[in-house]
Amino acid sequence: MLRDCTKEEIETLEKLVDSAGLQGVLMALSEICGEKAEHVRTNWQDKPLARRWNTACGAIGCIISKCMGL
Repeated sequence: MLRDCTKEEIETLEKLVDSAGLQGVLMALSEICGEKAEHVRTNWQDKPLARRWNTACGAIGCIISKCMGL
């Protein structure tokens, strides 16, 4: 089930960005995606889904350098 973040979740994310910086939050999201890929691959043996999580990990990683100083 896909859904938008709630107002409270968005406020929590904003606080994280304010405290850790946008790069820090993006790095954490990239790491989470990588960990999810490994979990899916190891526990579910679902290679296509793991590959999608790895793609998300890489895509987020690619934009981190573009967010310098934000």
